[in-house]
Amino acid sequence: MKYKISTLKPEEFDEMMLFLEKSYRHYRNYFPKRYPHVWRKDTIDYDNKLVLKIDSKIVSHVGIFKLMLDIDGIKLKVGGIGAVATLQEHRGKGYMSILMREAIKKMKREGYPFSILWGDRQRYGHFGYETAGRGLTVHISSRSLEQEYNPQKVEFQRFYGEEQLLRKIINSHEKEPLKVLRSRRDYELIFNKDDLMTYVSEHGSYISFYHGNPSHFVEVGGDPHDLVSLVYSVLSEVGRDKRVGSISILLPFYPYEEVQLLMKVGYHWKIEAVGLGKILNLFTLLEAYEPLISRRSKDIDLELTLEIKETGEKVGISIHRGEVEIIKDREFSKKVSLNEREMVRFLFVDPEIVAGSLPLIKEVFPLPFYIWPLDHI
Repeated sequence: MKYKISTLKPEEFDEMMLFLEKSYRHYRNYFPKRYPHVWRKDTIDYDNKLVLKIDSKIVSHVGIFKLMLDIDGIKLKVGGIGAVATLQEHRGKGYMSILMREAIKKMKREGYPFSILWGDRQRYGHFGYETAGRGLTVHISSRSLEQEYNPQKVEFQRFYGEEQLLRKIINSHEKEPLKVLRSRRDYELIFNKDDLMTYVSEHGSYISFYHGNPSHFVEVGGDPHDLVSLVYSVLSEVGRDKRVGSISILLPFYPYEEVQLLMKVGYHWKIEAVGLGKILNLFTLLEAYEPLISRRSKDIDLELTLEIKETGEKVGISIHRGEVEIIKDREFSKKVSLNEREMVRFLFVDPEIVAGSLPLIKEVFPLPFYIWPLDHI
């Protein structure tokens, strides 16, 4: 059956929403309501929504979403993949694979060094995606707070769109070391979602959860000590009304005070992958991380070459006591040659796969990478 691949057009918005709702079996207007900063008629990046049509009808889709990450001061352009869908009656014909390959080629042409998505590891492993990043889930109860911290209750308000509260949310989130850069409009659309509950303390800390899952905090921020007091206060009052005795908080596994304090007051925590990542350009990716590699390598002398087996791309890393040079196609005597998925794991999750022969590598890797749940697409 003949098909045509194109990008989405503004006049196809209603058809697209109906297609997504049918494919995912969601309720009407789910996508504009759940993801208003990227799926409203006025916020869609139409040129990055790839659709496959048969007889002029959309039957399959893969979306590219541009994310600019701030990783402890460095900026990284990431291509998020989302809303991968095919109508039920057209599945099993390879349309998703066709569009995924088109999306990967498009991201490479447009200079994305890295891509991220959320989904089945085996399904997307065929395209070179592997678990990436380290996220932390901390479980906290009133009892664990009282035993580990002796918190004091603080005054707080629920956010209903008030300008002064939005400014506090923005100010707190912008201080997070790992985050997606949001515009002012992004903040307004995200935190004014109908089903998102956000509570803000008088000192500007905040916690957010979806109405249907009050024990699962999807974003938090603010002064660590004020934040812990806010969590305790919300648990004591809102938790009582909703019959919630403990909560979980998602945040990056990264050594800053907010994480360290929340881990201290939790009764359990675990480290999990952030998503599935794919390296699109190894040189550009390492070049972006160069300032962070430099900060981590003040006492290291190391030269090695990283090679991706499938593409043959080689990048040399020269480290001399904090002086770092990333060199395209440079061959050093020490070499790490891995396939696409192993390289993602090595850089972002588990350098132990080669650490036996290069013990100093654990001082540099894994590289930090995190996307907060409210930025998932």
